[in-house]
Amino acid sequence: MNKERAITYSLLAHIRNKGTLVEGPIDIFKPLIKRTLSKLSKDRGQMKGNGVNVKGNSILEIKKVSDELYSIDFPIPVLRNILNEISDDINTNGITHFCIYQDNSFEIYNYEFDDYDDVINKQKKVVNNLEKLYLDFCKSEGLKNVKGGSIFKFIEKNKFNLSKYISNKEYLNGNNYTQEAKFINFFKKIPQVYEQIKDIYLGAIITSFIEYETTDIERDVELLLDTNFIVSLIDLNTPESTHTCKTLINIAKQEGFKIKVLKDTLEETKGLLTAKASNFHKSFLQKKINSEDVYNACDRKGFTKVDLERIIDNIEDIIKDLDIQIVYLTDKDKNKARFSNEFTSLKNVRNSEQAALHDSLALLYVKEKRGGLVKDFDKVNCWFVNNSASSDSGYNINKNRYQPETIKADELLNILWLSNPRVNKSIDSKDLAEIGLTSIVSFTLNKALPKAKIIRDLDENIQKYAKEKITDQDIIRISTRIVDNQLNDIEELNSISEKDQNLFVKRLEEESKKQKEIDDRRIEGIERIMKEFEGKINKTEELYKKVQRSNKESKEDKENKNKYIKELEDKIKRSEQKEKVVKLKEWEDGELMKWRRKSWINLSICILLIITSFVIIFIVCDGDTENFNELLKGIKSSVLFPLFSTLISLIFSIFILKALYDKYHNHSNIQNYLNRLDKPDYL
Repeated sequence: MNKERAITYSLLAHIRNKGTLVEGPIDIFKPLIKRTLSKLSKDRGQMKGNGVNVKGNSILEIKKVSDELYSIDFPIPVLRNILNEISDDINTNGITHFCIYQDNSFEIYNYEFDDYDDVINKQKKVVNNLEKLYLDFCKSEGLKNVKGGSIFKFIEKNKFNLSKYISNKEYLNGNNYTQEAKFINFFKKIPQVYEQIKDIYLGAIITSFIEYETTDIERDVELLLDTNFIVSLIDLNTPESTHTCKTLINIAKQEGFKIKVLKDTLEETKGLLTAKASNFHKSFLQKKINSEDVYNACDRKGFTKVDLERIIDNIEDIIKDLDIQIVYLTDKDKNKARFSNEFTSLKNVRNSEQAALHDSLALLYVKEKRGGLVKDFDKVNCWFVNNSASSDSGYNINKNRYQPETIKADELLNILWLSNPRVNKSIDSKDLAEIGLTSIVSFTLNKALPKAKIIRDLDENIQKYAKEKITDQDIIRISTRIVDNQLNDIEELNSISEKDQNLFVKRLEEESKKQKEIDDRRIEGIERIMKEFEGKINKTEELYKKVQRSNKESKEDKENKNKYIKELEDKIKRSEQKEKVVKLKEWEDGELMKWRRKSWINLSICILLIITSFVIIFIVCDGDTENFNELLKGIKSSVLFPLFSTLISLIFSIFILKALYDKYHNHSNIQNYLNRLDKPDYL
């Protein structure tokens, strides 16, 4: 069932990524149900006199087929809406293909819809390849009796997390997905595989449209940010976490949400960063184990202890520059939180009373803003938003089907993407999948880690007792064993360090040696997997056929054929280029002729004017020399105009002759003219 759903998720991602059918929340499911009707028509159809191919008494018959095809549950009201829209879409030009009636009975008139059969066949191969790749990956890790379907169950995990918000349902989706998270984390470096995983994740999120009934209610929403969100926002977490938080802030501002943070949250953030600064030069193991540690961000950004202390001193100004409002609570509010049920509950799960008090304050603030319990996500006006990759803090349980007070940044982004057309268009679907996958992988891997204090104690003991005796590479291998849950007795190891330092060092060396052997086997196994997988991933049927045909040819024939094709292509290219040069020359000569002809015409007009002027003067003077001499002494007014025009024509003639000279002999002038011309498309 997981595999069938994974194929459906890939198909939905394909439809979404085509950029069509996204105007309404159920439009994206129409192709799936159209294909269901087509299958019904083919499997059960028997043409009758009135042209009806299939008759059904209830749309439950359609639902049964769609469940078999896609392994996702279409609620009857949603399915009926989809069928009504399909009926409007396909019954055009007076031709009826499908009818649904008020009593939910239906008729299909020989309907066919095969648009996505090829895509589905391709997705089946993708899913099978991913499943095999996961099983091989587990073998390389030395694991046995692993089920391939669990990788798809893990990928759709976030869909089940969203259900508690959008449909008031709690789903159990397994307890430990560490191996699946490690698989995705490893193949994040290989785009062909990771893109396919992202498509399945995106499809899983898209199916949440089925459960989510959106409303057009305009409401003032307030986001209250938690400490881990602030740390991510100022880029002291992973780059992915920072991107998630910044994306949510941008979307929130776009939607007109109010963004706030408690003054107490900033104080808690300062306390966290101050502790990191004080141990800045003492920590090594922690940052190798936890990718989201502040020390990792400092390494990535090249920060020193001084840089971290500067951030602590300026944290409030940084927050204000981000247009986040700081909320100052009173002592009365803090006393109320200290005696609340929330504080009593949180003391058992948080690492200090101060942390429990801080979260109690935030929860009470959200509850007061809401003014009571809320069942529908669309009606919530305030959220306590975190970006935690640690295990659930214990206060976000959806009791009595009411909306919880807290929500993770990636989950809120997912729901906004589902519920709001503006957000849907402003967030790239691939980006959304990247955010969601990164979050569930981080959450899963961090959940499997020992408590931070135990790791911190081990780090300190290594610095104290073993720093000079084991290498950095040994520490990295030890951290790998902790991350992989192969080194579980860390508390016992810490106690040994105080009693027998030599035994402590020996144990560390043994653990490092064990991990080296595992690493060597793993590298060998991964290389074998990638070799087998090479050439299979992301291959189309057409490419496969071409490869098959080319394999039948001998290597020599293939080389000769390629050589001949290359020579032929070069010959054609040279011929086309030569022909283009000739045509270009002919075209340029023609344009130059037209250009020069204009000057010749102008010169001819000037000469004609000069001749005409002299003829007029001669006529006025009656051809008599004496009269002409008289004219020179005192020209009659009647010949002033011909004389003036003659003078002007002479002046113009001089300029035109200069222009003609430039058009024939000034090569830079000629080239400039040709460069300004718009060449025809064929040139």
